[in-house]
Amino acid sequence: MNTLTLSVIVLIVYMGAMMGIGYMGRNTSKNFEEFVTAAKKGSFLMVCGSYMGSHIGNGVVVGGAENGANYGLAGVWYGVGACLSYLVFALVIAKKLYRTDSLTLSECLDKRYGGHITGTIFAVINCGAAISIMAGQITAGKNLFSYLGLNPILGVCLVGLAVFIYAAMSGQWGVMMTDVIQVAVIVACTLISIAYMLGNGAFDVIHAALPAGSWNLFNMDFEVIIMNAIPTMLFGLISAASFQRNVSAKDEKTAVRSAFWGGVLLLPYVFLPVLIGMYGRALFPDAAAGSIIFKVMLEVFPPFVGALMIAALMAAIMSTVDSQLIYVTASITKDIYLQFINKNPDEKKLNRLAKIITITAGLITLYVALGTTSIIKMLSYAYTFMCAGTLVMFVGGIFWKGATKPGAVAASVTGIFFVFLNKFCGISFPYASIFPILPSAVAFVVVSLCTQPKKAEAAK
Repeated sequence: MNTLTLSVIVLIVYMGAMMGIGYMGRNTSKNFEEFVTAAKKGSFLMVCGSYMGSHIGNGVVVGGAENGANYGLAGVWYGVGACLSYLVFALVIAKKLYRTDSLTLSECLDKRYGGHITGTIFAVINCGAAISIMAGQITAGKNLFSYLGLNPILGVCLVGLAVFIYAAMSGQWGVMMTDVIQVAVIVACTLISIAYMLGNGAFDVIHAALPAGSWNLFNMDFEVIIMNAIPTMLFGLISAASFQRNVSAKDEKTAVRSAFWGGVLLLPYVFLPVLIGMYGRALFPDAAAGSIIFKVMLEVFPPFVGALMIAALMAAIMSTVDSQLIYVTASITKDIYLQFINKNPDEKKLNRLAKIITITAGLITLYVALGTTSIIKMLSYAYTFMCAGTLVMFVGGIFWKGATKPGAVAASVTGIFFVFLNKFCGISFPYASIFPILPSAVAFVVVSLCTQPKKAEAAK
């Protein structure tokens, strides 16, 4: 049996097992609230593993190997930013969010500022960013099919179809449970792969084939380092995926500890896929960086290890996209439909609507994914967009009592305006991936100070 046939068999069996787990999760998604919070049954192991699984599949492993092939060891910065995002979330905001007793981040904003305008702005921006994140994830499926010589459009559609079925069936519980399994399988396969590399003189091969600068952590333009690490880290404060895991925890202590340890445990791991990417570039100097992980796994490592790793990566991508789809569904349903269209629907109609939204958002994601080439760039663009439009409005509102609704709206509009100037008008800013946060913060403070309620009114 050749490696390709073995890979296909393992992938089918593995995906079938994941679907089985999703089917088991039906009992934890009997209504809309349970669907998006896993009925608040998340244990430390489940939630912590799910945090790790949120990044480990595509961004850290496939994207990390891609960056390793392109930049050498400096390709680790995206993974470092991903780990720091969990630490920042745990230390700064996890406890406060858990205590809000909200289903979405938009609901948190509505409670803070009053009315629905801030929550609606957040929901719209987040849905756009989530589609970009999901498209970046699904790109791995396209790259795998391209490497195998198959139609990449077929790869996108098959991965997307599995995601839609799984998300509609199992909800947040299924996402977290499969995340734990994915993390265990991927880490085990990675460690076996690294051991195999060491046994075959991988470091000598890398030293001989790649320039000495490949071992330099700063072997890329500093602005590219910033783009990879800082928006990714700051996104942790406004991450829908982190929020859903937070509110799915069984208690407050679990909500905080699981995010913290998820970041700590993932940090040393993020270097390993980068090393695999460097090894792949040394062995296959002309290979496409986006598919380097698949080429190494299928052509260099023991067949079963490579096949299992690829199956786990595809499943991890599936559960990561699922978590984004679930939040988009929750956000559109809770923050738009229930607020502006139908405030008192019956539960059956609400569940049916949730599934329609899930499929629609998924189809839009497939369309975007078909035009995507770089995984890390798609993720970084999404994080930049979210941070510019929502970071100051959300975090500032939580920690500054003087923040006002007009200030929050001004912060969001200003941040998005500067992203628009950079992306579509060709106006350059220093460190463009994070620069829009500065004028957003200025607008937030100035407008909030100008719209403070008068003392006489505040005293009433």
